[in-house]
Amino acid sequence: MLVELISTLHLWVFLALLGGVCWACSRPKSTFPIINAYQGDVLGRQSSREYITNAAMLIAEGFAKYHGPFILTIPNAKKTVLPSSLAGWVKSNKDLDHREIVRQDFFAGYPGFEGQTALHSHGDLLIDMIKTNLGQNNSLMPVLNASLADALHTYWGNENTWHAIDWQKDTTGVLARAMSSIFVGSERARDSEWLNIVQGYVGAYFSAVSTLQGYPAWSRPVVQRFLPDANACRQYVARSRTIMKEEKSKRAEKVKMAELEGKTAPQYNDALAWTQMSSNGKLEAGDVQLALGIAAMFTTSELFRQILIDVASHPELMEPLRNEISEQISTNGISVAATQGMVLLDSVMKESQRRSAALGTHGTRRFAKEKYTDFATVVSLERVALKDTTLPDGRLLPRGSHIMVDSTNLWDAALYPRPQEFDGYRFLRKRQEGDKSSQFVQSSPDFNVFGGGRHICPGRFLANNELKLAMAHVLLKYNIRLSKGYESKPVAIGAYQVVDPIAQLEVQRTGDLKQSILS
Repeated sequence: MLVELISTLHLWVFLALLGGVCWACSRPKSTFPIINAYQGDVLGRQSSREYITNAAMLIAEGFAKYHGPFILTIPNAKKTVLPSSLAGWVKSNKDLDHREIVRQDFFAGYPGFEGQTALHSHGDLLIDMIKTNLGQNNSLMPVLNASLADALHTYWGNENTWHAIDWQKDTTGVLARAMSSIFVGSERARDSEWLNIVQGYVGAYFSAVSTLQGYPAWSRPVVQRFLPDANACRQYVARSRTIMKEEKSKRAEKVKMAELEGKTAPQYNDALAWTQMSSNGKLEAGDVQLALGIAAMFTTSELFRQILIDVASHPELMEPLRNEISEQISTNGISVAATQGMVLLDSVMKESQRRSAALGTHGTRRFAKEKYTDFATVVSLERVALKDTTLPDGRLLPRGSHIMVDSTNLWDAALYPRPQEFDGYRFLRKRQEGDKSSQFVQSSPDFNVFGGGRHICPGRFLANNELKLAMAHVLLKYNIRLSKGYESKPVAIGAYQVVDPIAQLEVQRTGDLKQSILS
């Protein structure tokens, strides 16, 4: 047995070394300058440290120094940063692919990462299902509404005295239950084991991905097999598959019994039923559910938390929002038409998205001979070059290059006056002036948070409806505030930003009669 173990370890070491050689030989060669290359930094520790702690400054410095594309070294990888003026070119270029960069950066195909792998299986089947069945589907609105009511009662309670909520658990939990109700049905959405599996998988998956990105690319296939979070993912996948197999059998039995009794067979209006039907049962149902959790849970929960922070920080918005929500639901019921009519809430959500997408690094600093004042940096439109591609200025972007586009336009005072301030009416005014791209679900040349072109986020309409219904329940049923003296701040990690992970939000159930329109 010992001999077999040693032989196995020798095999893994050999494969890792072989992979390292192949990886080094296949890396794209670029002529663009590197902004965070430092003399003597052979192992790249200083460049990685500067990226993680100072990405905003590096990106601003890169454009000031090179006036065009440059390379940003991140832990064990390099990203080519393009100026925002090339956003339109990136969106329309078919040789620059978003789904492939997701496959690579998030390790599709690794054991335990079947949730990510399923997102790319069977062509566009899942993407099409998200666009068509989960988008502007009026039949899902009552299901979401009922699930949100149940979830808020469970997580936030009915106390008419002020009390703090568990920030992460009681926000993600609410949306996880709501999303599960349309992914796998209301019964499973109330199943604590199932909710723990989906939420646990998403957390373990992103943690494992983050850990893996800290290792050299050639070593990751081996390292992944020994990571605790990756091992947890494999366990979640196995249990998810078992539960979904049971759910499918349970549904089939109900249909069979109805037919034997001459009754109408039950119809299931959820992602489990749609994906099984469209794939003729070929898709692994448990993997699909975890894929939907990855795609929908993290980003939507993050934005939900940012909206709560912004509304709680601007109590003057609460009454106008309550009035708008009440009017729309009274007129249109629980429907897509009602959420479409919530234009002030739409503006608030987009403003929260604008600010939470951008790194919170502001200040004045001199780069080269130019002075940049009050800047913040965010990147978007991440792609990989599928083949050698020529930039509009004639320079070569080598095959395999990972690119990201600077989006400092989100903080351009010419586009967004007083960009540092939260203005809940900002995008409502733009809409009233005829700017159709000011709607939450729309992308534009200067606002690419949802991506753009053929790779624009397919789930943005679902997120729009879910977030608006969630905020309707929150605002009509609760008063909300940040704890006295607490100042919420986001956390910057490299070129990305995380919503305040430890925000102190307090809630109080109200006796407002307006809440009755939600039942």
